[in-house]
Amino acid sequence: MRSILAVTVVCLLAVASGSYMTKDVKYGDELFLKKQKAILEIFQHIHQPEVHTTLWEESKGFDVEQNLDHYTNVEAVKEFLRFYKHGMLPMEEIFSIHNEFHREEVISLFHLFYYAKDWDTFYKTMLWARFHVNEGMFVYALTVAVLHRHDMEGIVLPAPYEIYPFYFFNDVVISKAQRYKMQGFYKMKKINDVYTAYIPSNYTGYYVHTSPEQRVGYFTEDIGLNSYYYYFHADYPFWMGGKEFGLYKDRRGEFFLFQHQQLLARYYLERLSNDLGVIPPFSWHKSITTGYYPYLRYYNGMAFPVRDNYYSASIDKSQVVEQIEDFEHRIMETIDYGFIVLPDGSYVNITTPSGIEYLGNLIQSNEDSVNSRFYGYLEVLAKYFLGGSIKLRNEYRSIPSVLEKFETTMRDPMFYQLYKRIVEYYYRFLDLLPSYKKEELDFPGVKIESVEMDKLVTYFDKFDADITNAVDVEVFDESTMKGSDMKKFGKIAHYQGEDFVLYARMPRLNHLPFTFNLNAVSDKAQKASIYVYLGPKYDQYGNIYGVDANRENFFELDHFLVDLIPGKNVITRNSQDFSWFVKDRTTYFELYKQVMKAYNGEGKFPLDMSEAHCGFPARLMLPKGKKGGMPFQFFFMVVPYHTPKVEQFTGFDSTLSCGVGSGARYLDDLPFGYPFERKIDESAWFTPNMKYYDTMIYHKSETEVNSVVV
Repeated sequence: MRSILAVTVVCLLAVASGSYMTKDVKYGDELFLKKQKAILEIFQHIHQPEVHTTLWEESKGFDVEQNLDHYTNVEAVKEFLRFYKHGMLPMEEIFSIHNEFHREEVISLFHLFYYAKDWDTFYKTMLWARFHVNEGMFVYALTVAVLHRHDMEGIVLPAPYEIYPFYFFNDVVISKAQRYKMQGFYKMKKINDVYTAYIPSNYTGYYVHTSPEQRVGYFTEDIGLNSYYYYFHADYPFWMGGKEFGLYKDRRGEFFLFQHQQLLARYYLERLSNDLGVIPPFSWHKSITTGYYPYLRYYNGMAFPVRDNYYSASIDKSQVVEQIEDFEHRIMETIDYGFIVLPDGSYVNITTPSGIEYLGNLIQSNEDSVNSRFYGYLEVLAKYFLGGSIKLRNEYRSIPSVLEKFETTMRDPMFYQLYKRIVEYYYRFLDLLPSYKKEELDFPGVKIESVEMDKLVTYFDKFDADITNAVDVEVFDESTMKGSDMKKFGKIAHYQGEDFVLYARMPRLNHLPFTFNLNAVSDKAQKASIYVYLGPKYDQYGNIYGVDANRENFFELDHFLVDLIPGKNVITRNSQDFSWFVKDRTTYFELYKQVMKAYNGEGKFPLDMSEAHCGFPARLMLPKGKKGGMPFQFFFMVVPYHTPKVEQFTGFDSTLSCGVGSGARYLDDLPFGYPFERKIDESAWFTPNMKYYDTMIYHKSETEVNSVVV
């Protein structure tokens, strides 16, 4: 009886302390609901300048220049005003963060939001900017400001694909949505007194299949995955850094490289599920074999640039190639020499494990880089070269390719080919570090005896995204709306007095929840952390992978804490509790209704991290596998707990915030990707505290999943 009780306690501790995304729930108070309501409304129909008459009128009563004392950094506000008076990017022009002129302006706009002293100033500034600056700049600057202001913790931003459906759904879907509106909702049905339409949506390869790479289009074009990447860069913008924002505290350079290595590993698992091989290499001087036809268009009507198969720009963009190669050579020489050249001619030694932080900042060329002038903007130039965009005579104007927009960049197969090249610098550095010795890997007194796991099943199910913002609506005159209707729905899209909502319905990869039991023994009571990885068993030719050759292909599924007890420990973990994974976003329409209900005192609005913007989509936890089953392998490792420099969740409310810039985001102090980040010496590798577990992943139809007990 005693051992059963002990095991139960261990399981509870594993769940309670394991998730980076906490399961605790709080509820929004009156001020929070006021903020949340305002944020949701300001993002509605972003390209329509006067969609809300009251907001437009309210914005006229605020003058930034007359309220300088309402900002904590007056010089930053004055800099914005200089840009504004000179003339900023006009309305409906395409905004690109990679355009240096646009970037200067949007940073000054971000400062305007960020340095507002209080909510009242922030709100008035937000309203003023909504009607006076370029829409793309407004969305980007406001998004980054909300994510980095401490008084905005817990605020839920509308999903990027619902603010800007144009960046996530192809022209076929957008055109159908606009036709519904133009045709007066002919044959649309009312659901709960609201005209509602569901528009079928598919992936680009469904319409035009031009390359084998499009077999994994359901993954590369997944709206949740692309939103995750967009928010990753909004949390850690390459132009933001220094002590004021504290991003360096989060090991941002190392995190940048690890994030891309993990994305490549996950992408490779999907490629294997679709009989595709390793991510192909490319040359700056040869034709790019892989084309991409995005079939996306900007709001102003301009189509995203197309890159044909066997695209070649090495002659037209020869100067760009020379710059790229210069930067690549400097980065590789830095790794091989073991030091970074500083602007004053001195050096920074990077031959120790901590050198990866310097290298990551250098490669991203972010504001915490020690010499971005010399090592350059490799990412920006490479995306411009590979994306197929053209250089316009007017340098202030741009038509970015999908590679050059963080919302769309992962759609393009060249994203993965480019970052495979960049991640090679990561491993070039790591491979110079010594392999772990047996005593560094072993956990004396701890052994994993066995693993038990449920059957793994994936399937495609239907997901609805609110794309109402894809259509223009009548000016929302609040004075004409009945009080009861306002209270019920708030401000939602309407046409000739009728409320409506448009959904894009698409198939998205998902999986059944699964549980594993890790049976381990310990010689004493002690705290430990557990790593769980998923990787391939065989390569594309059916050859079994060697241990070292396979280390780059493992995708981290979980990393959590346990309190081991003396003797046997049965550690049970469900996939729904895995760290960093989050469930699907609530649609804008439903989210807004929930806020309005709480705002009107008819319920509570829950605040938790189950849909956190910084979480990876739980749907994409497992690769598709195959109908008859496809072999993969899990890797489990129990390691001693390495206390981080700053205890996790310190300095921020973990039920509301991702803790960006706190230095307290991580469970322990081990390197990202441990223990796979270093070359593997097989003679020292296999220790009792680690275990490989072979499994199969089965892909079923939604009908099979719903009708058969798995």
